[in-house]
Amino acid sequence: MPGRAEGGVVRPLRFGHVTSADDRRRLAHELPIDPDVDVDEDARHHRAARPPVQPASTWPRFRLSVVAAVFAGGCIGGLVRYAVTHDWPTPDDHFPWPTFGVNVAGAFVLAVLIVVVSDVFRGSTYLRPLLGTGFCGALTTFSSIVVSADEQIAHGHPRLAATYLVASILAGLAAAWIGLKAGRAYAASRTVSSRSS
Repeated sequence: MPGRAEGGVVRPLRFGHVTSADDRRRLAHELPIDPDVDVDEDARHHRAARPPVQPASTWPRFRLSVVAAVFAGGCIGGLVRYAVTHDWPTPDDHFPWPTFGVNVAGAFVLAVLIVVVSDVFRGSTYLRPLLGTGFCGALTTFSSIVVSADEQIAHGHPRLAATYLVASILAGLAAAWIGLKAGRAYAASRTVSSRSS
């Protein structure tokens, strides 16, 4: 954590105790700003980086092109999820592989996307809303985990329900971790190839 030297001792900085421009620059450097977030919105959450700006209206501001990207990604993600669950029906006494599969795949894709957009395609305005919020948001169906577990318990399969819940959490975390590693490897390879060019 960044700090401020006082009498040879480095004191940790806190948002409420930032006093100098150097402190603000160090904190702003440590806390990256999301390129898809409105600058004024981000300033309200990172008070050390910029003074808070009072919005002219309490209504959120939407750019129609970003909303359209979320809509397009959501349509594609929803169609993929529907196709998987429709073509791969699961009886109540079996492990719900279709829902499990789309949730794990969504966790992986979202983790890769976060790294790639942050490190490789920094100037992209539409990639994260299209693939992250839209596609992954519609592809994954985490509420169905609870519904499936509830149905399994109602049909007398509590062990299967518990296995499904634990497996969904562990596999989702593992997929996200693998996705982060894969995204970082891709970003590193792009950096090396751009330097050698």
